[in-house]
Amino acid sequence: MLIKIAWRNIWRNKIRSLVVIIALALGLWAGTFTSGFYKGMMDQRINDVIESEMSHFQVHDTNFREELLAKYYMEGAPDIIEKIESDENVLATSGRVISTAMMGSANKNGGAKLIGIDPDHEKAVTNLDTKIVDGAYFEGVKRNPILISQKMAESFKLKLRSKVILTVQDLSGEIVASSFRVVGIYKSGNGMLDEVNAYVNRDDLQSIMNLDQDQYHEIAVLLNSHDLAEPTAKKVQEMYPTLEVKAWLDLATGMRYMVEAGDTFAYFIVGIILVALLFSVINTMLMAVMERTREIGMLMAVGLNRRKVFLMIMMETLFLSMIGGPLGLLIAYLFIQSTGSSGIDLGAIGETYNELGFSAVVRPQLDLQSYINISVMIFIMAMIAALFPALKALRLSPSEAIRKI
Repeated sequence: MLIKIAWRNIWRNKIRSLVVIIALALGLWAGTFTSGFYKGMMDQRINDVIESEMSHFQVHDTNFREELLAKYYMEGAPDIIEKIESDENVLATSGRVISTAMMGSANKNGGAKLIGIDPDHEKAVTNLDTKIVDGAYFEGVKRNPILISQKMAESFKLKLRSKVILTVQDLSGEIVASSFRVVGIYKSGNGMLDEVNAYVNRDDLQSIMNLDQDQYHEIAVLLNSHDLAEPTAKKVQEMYPTLEVKAWLDLATGMRYMVEAGDTFAYFIVGIILVALLFSVINTMLMAVMERTREIGMLMAVGLNRRKVFLMIMMETLFLSMIGGPLGLLIAYLFIQSTGSSGIDLGAIGETYNELGFSAVVRPQLDLQSYINISVMIFIMAMIAALFPALKALRLSPSEAIRKI
């Protein structure tokens, strides 16, 4: 009976009730979609970091990352790789030889990070082979082929089959130079990496630097799950205590904070919107109670006790919240599903994001747990919003309420 009265009451002023429901729905849509947008952007950034170069974890000599010198190589690297690949969670590995270099063309000289790779192994670990925008992935030139980024091609005024001179420091510390031919131009989508990274055959770079074929500077390891990066890296570190083993979160500066703060930020945004909606609902329901003061007084006078009046007002507020809340979540879900598959092109703003390493096309996404958490937040908000108007009605004196117009 009380439920029927509460339901009927919220539709006595249809316009006001609809305004509250629409405000709740739109507010929750905005908050939930913003969370999905941010989470999609962060997840995309994580995938880009792992797939573009970083992989899930890397193995180096303990001094290599600080000084990037040829002498800090890993002896017997193929044996280390074989041991690592025996783990069932390891999907692929790539042994790399790395050097800083001076790259020269007919138009410009500049610094570069030279990465020597085995093309077949590298494409199993990263997506470099899918990022070629011109030319081919180590095809067409047999001797000293090189892949450069689109940014480098524009900066150095290079095109396919252009010759570049690479100057590096060899194992003994001597400065050596060799010519390479551009076979492919890539665009990774990470503006910072594209500024400096150039790729050559590992064998070619080992030959120039006087390294043996079993001497690598870096081993990149791809796993079947992001969550296994740190525990697997720790296990490999215990196997090789004289080497440095770092998971991607420790290699990508700032990413750990971004990952840890990501969910908190998303819920913070939703929380701010819910607080704003909370005051809106409370204000609306308080107005409704004040307008119905005389009616509530008469109900109390004919036998409706204070507890039932309290419950009636609580139900009215909860009904409004429970209609607007799920409606907003449904709209947000449909919007996230739609834009998540097609992506949102940030246009001119996307260029700035791209320079920071973020993709210019964002695909919003939100997992089931996030929807559940937001639903719980809505329910708590509804309970708080219902409490204040109900307490206001509870304090009414029947005799004074009846005398009010």
